[in-house]
Amino acid sequence: MKPLRYRISTALVMLPLALALILSGCELSSVSDSEQIANVETIRAGTPSATTTPTITLTPTVTSTSTATVGPSPTPTVTPTATETPLPPTPTPNPALSGFSFCNQASAGASGRFSAQLTDVAASGFPAFEQVTFSFDPGPDSAPVSAGSSCVSASDAAALNGLVDASNPYVLRVDLPGWLRDERFSSSAITQTLSFTTTRTIRGVNLVTSADPTVGATLLIGLDQALPFRLSVERNPTRLTIAVARSSPIISSSDMLQIPTGGGKPQLSGPAFFLYDGDIWRLDTPGAAPKNVTDSPESETAMSVSPDHTRIVFCRTAPGLDPAEASLAVPGALWIMSTSGGDAKPLAQNGVSCADPAFSPDGKTVAFAVDETGALPTQRAIFTVSASGGTPQRAQAAGDEWSRFSPQWLAGGALIYAAQAEDGRSTLFLRAPGGEVVDVGAPILVGDAGGTSARYRGFGRPLAALDGSRVAVEALRSDTPGADLVILAADGSVLEILGGQTVVPPPPTPTATAAPTGTSTVTPSQTPGPSDTPNPSATAAPTATPTATDTATATATATPEGTPTTTPTVTATPQPEPPTELKYNGPYWTRPLAWDDQGRLIYQTTLCASTLVQDYQVYRWQGQKRSDLLVTGQSVISSYGAASFIGAGMAYVVVEEPRPGLRGPLVSAPRSPAQIWLWDFDSGARGAIFNAERGISALD
Repeated sequence: MKPLRYRISTALVMLPLALALILSGCELSSVSDSEQIANVETIRAGTPSATTTPTITLTPTVTSTSTATVGPSPTPTVTPTATETPLPPTPTPNPALSGFSFCNQASAGASGRFSAQLTDVAASGFPAFEQVTFSFDPGPDSAPVSAGSSCVSASDAAALNGLVDASNPYVLRVDLPGWLRDERFSSSAITQTLSFTTTRTIRGVNLVTSADPTVGATLLIGLDQALPFRLSVERNPTRLTIAVARSSPIISSSDMLQIPTGGGKPQLSGPAFFLYDGDIWRLDTPGAAPKNVTDSPESETAMSVSPDHTRIVFCRTAPGLDPAEASLAVPGALWIMSTSGGDAKPLAQNGVSCADPAFSPDGKTVAFAVDETGALPTQRAIFTVSASGGTPQRAQAAGDEWSRFSPQWLAGGALIYAAQAEDGRSTLFLRAPGGEVVDVGAPILVGDAGGTSARYRGFGRPLAALDGSRVAVEALRSDTPGADLVILAADGSVLEILGGQTVVPPPPTPTATAAPTGTSTVTPSQTPGPSDTPNPSATAAPTATPTATDTATATATATPEGTPTTTPTVTATPQPEPPTELKYNGPYWTRPLAWDDQGRLIYQTTLCASTLVQDYQVYRWQGQKRSDLLVTGQSVISSYGAASFIGAGMAYVVVEEPRPGLRGPLVSAPRSPAQIWLWDFDSGARGAIFNAERGISALD
């Protein structure tokens, strides 16, 4: 991981008030030693089996067990027969950090546009975490305050929020997309920045309005490292609390897929081919310079290597055009050449462009997708052509509403491919060897429940086993976020569905006591000037009876010159109610990585939706109800792209700077630095075999 650090420029904070807003006029008194002790005692009293220390104890080295483990030990021992690898010992969880995670979080219940005045902000510290509480005064008949939180890198925050600088390498975002920018919004006591002087993890907050002038705002909290967090939204009174752990459970060896093992670079049993910088490259020896086998002014955009590794088919576009930057199809055709390079020739040119070539298991036929019109929306059809040349043949009838892509060969000459309609519908088609086309995706989308709503809303790209006996495809859920992994037989019947996720209802929110024990009062230390925004609600709503009292001191600083600075006193009640974020059981995303030559599938699960940390597990599927855990880890910022087996070793792409978004699905980032790693499952050796300055878009 390469953290990126930025500074907030003075020019940014001079933006008009409508672009960057934050609550002003707040100062919080510091936490006393006696209150710190009271907080610790409260945590211990509420936890019968608490550990002797309120912080997580991290063990940098993992104690090996008698079971062979594929991992970072200097001399790993891996048995040829796959056995389940136990997880390494984990630290005892701190009860004070219940509900904290790197997962994106959202408040439960109804969401939508709401009208509310931001009346108070309070920063406070606890032994294990710090938090900021925002108090709202909703308008009559307003929808409830709703929010979502996520942690991103500073560069992603710049892309998402239009910031050019940031003072921290990570940013915790609290999004309020439904906050109406009405009179209640504008009547909040606001400035452009808020700085906290007594909390060390949370040192300040920015509020940035969305591009929509009528609704939406985002709170940004800079962090020095990736830290678990928790979002809570309470009702009566309405308070939004974002809490951040003081320490991170992630250590340098957390990302196991990027930890070398075996004492040296793993060895390739055959050449590795990959798309890099618009050309096809061949790597024969790890660490050596690869060979550019196309080396042409045109751009190669997709490829497939024949089963005997003697030929490559690929899509080639006209020179001077960058397909990654084009909105319309770039003219291209299907070409073929030997894997040694130098003898490329056109194989087929249908329609406007070429995509997704795939060799049949016997190496005699190639299937590929063709954009027949070049207009939007894209309308692709599947064609097949002999690898020795000839007239391409359409795989299905013409003239319907489906755009077909990503063909994969199955046993006996059958083809399976994904399809997308203009109205968003998605399915899988299977063309039998005799030419009959069957919609095998429809029964999977509906499921066995027989209800009115579909179980899945669409499919990803199918990935067939090397012998065509099975195929794996991601099924995008319709009721919860993410994707399951469906494994089909060659006839299209479902063998197994891996993943599965359901919603976990949040615990009920305790009702606030009728007689409040304290209030939060804003008292300006000077008379506001003409430029100050009046605050008609100087006294916050009564708070629930707290179990512990924690008071901190903060300085609200208006960055632009000429804006008065106030020093009010706020009494906070920071002990949070149970969090009200949505939770799910089961992995967020399950996707296939690669099939080996024995018909076993390596697949990866990502435990939760996160825009920063990919908490993953890698398994080997060996048949129905037979999946072995191979490795588990956590990756910060970087993520994983294409993968392919080369002999007994699986090569995979590590993308160092993926585009902003959720971690878990296949990553393709043409501009990001990347690495190719190789994991030899026979010897246990694992290591990087090639470093690229820009993205690697395909691997075979």
